[in-house]
Amino acid sequence: MAPRKTAPVSNNALFETVARLEAHHGAPAPPPTKDPFEMIVLESAAYLVDDARRAEVFESLRHSIGTTPEAIARARPDRLAAVIEGGGMRPAMRAEKLRTAAALAIEIGPETLRRAVLSAPAEARKLLKRFPGIGEPGADKILLFAGTGRGLAPDSNALRVLVRLGLAQGDANYARMYRSAARAVEPLLPDDAGWRVRAHQLLRIHGQVLCKKASPRCELCPLTKTCRWDRTRSG
Repeated sequence: MAPRKTAPVSNNALFETVARLEAHHGAPAPPPTKDPFEMIVLESAAYLVDDARRAEVFESLRHSIGTTPEAIARARPDRLAAVIEGGGMRPAMRAEKLRTAAALAIEIGPETLRRAVLSAPAEARKLLKRFPGIGEPGADKILLFAGTGRGLAPDSNALRVLVRLGLAQGDANYARMYRSAARAVEPLLPDDAGWRVRAHQLLRIHGQVLCKKASPRCELCPLTKTCRWDRTRSG
């Protein structure tokens, strides 16, 4: 197979979009972890809270119990729930979700999972989707942050930005829209894992802060000149 070529960043709409977002929002903070199992823990330990609270809960778990499968499996359910209580609703349910993930990671083998993520993305995606709460977008995000995912793994916030800009097509079916958007932006992505992670983060931040589902702050947006949705709405 021929080596993947770097996308021509000049005249690349997505590259220009991400550059404007970084100039506006600043460089995003590095993710709390890039380890596959820890990313599963990060997603499972909190529910419906902002990124700062999610990171706090993750760090509390890391220091109080540990974030390896073995440490989580050894922890008493009540203690585990108490440590992650600040991560939103139903801490006991979240604790059980972590214990289920830990048991599965031990069954698969943490090193087997890590090796698959780093060297066999197709196999890793199948393994990752066995974990509770990890669907196609979650698996893609874990691969992206590990440096082996080739896509952008947009979450719902980033998807909304891409659709409004006209870089992806909207669809009432979320799974279908996700796959369509992933295919649409892939030819625009440079062969630079660090850039793809920053793009993922910046699009997500922009969707959370300005390009909101309800009451978007278009008057503050650095992308209005290229936003198809804003032109349609204004026209």
